[in-house]
Amino acid sequence: MPTVESELRRKGIHLVGLVVPVLYWLTDRQLTLAFVGVWLFIFAAFELYRVRHGIPIKEAEALARPLVRPHEERGIGAHVFFAAGAFVAVLAYPAAIAIAALLMSTLADGGAAVIGKRWGRHRLSGEKTLEGSLALFLIAFVIALTIFTTFQRGLPAIGPANALMLALLGAGAAACVELAPINDNLSIPIFAGFVMTAVYFIP
Repeated sequence: MPTVESELRRKGIHLVGLVVPVLYWLTDRQLTLAFVGVWLFIFAAFELYRVRHGIPIKEAEALARPLVRPHEERGIGAHVFFAAGAFVAVLAYPAAIAIAALLMSTLADGGAAVIGKRWGRHRLSGEKTLEGSLALFLIAFVIALTIFTTFQRGLPAIGPANALMLALLGAGAAACVELAPINDNLSIPIFAGFVMTAVYFIP
C-alpha cells in the first residue's frame, strides 16, 4: 500500500502535467493538441516496450519502482492515461472547460490522494476515502470557479450564476468518477469536462 511519502513523490511528478493547461492558456488548441499528441505517442511507445521487456536500465527501474503502483508494474502507467485524457479534453471541450478539467485532474486529484492517505478514515471504494473525495470536490470547485471567472475563452457571456453552476457540477462529476474503477487520470478530465460542456450548452 502506498505511503503518504510515496504518494507525495508520485503526485509531485504528476504536477508536470500542469504544462498542458498552462500551454493551452497561453497558446491555442492546435499547438496544445500537437504537443499532447507527440507526448502521448512517446509515452505509449515507451510503456509498450516497458510492459513487454521491462526497463533496461536497472538504476532507472529502482528509481521508478517506489512511484509505480502494483497494477502499473505490468500495465499501462498513469502518464499515458493522463495524456490521453488531456488530448480528448483539449480536442472536445471549450478552452476554459478543458483547462478547468485538466487542473482538476492534476491539482484536485493530487490533493485528494495526499489528504486521503494522511487523514482518510472512512473508506468509500477500495483505497478511496470520504475525506479524500471531499477534498477533491472542494479543490476542484475552487479551481473551476476561479477559471470561469477569470478566463472565459470558449464560454462567451458566462455570468456569475452560470460559472457557479458549472463549477459545482464539474467538481461533483470529478469527485464521483474518481471513485469508479477507471483510471482517474483519464476519467476526470473527460467526464468532468463532458458534464460541464453539456450543462453549458443546455438551453
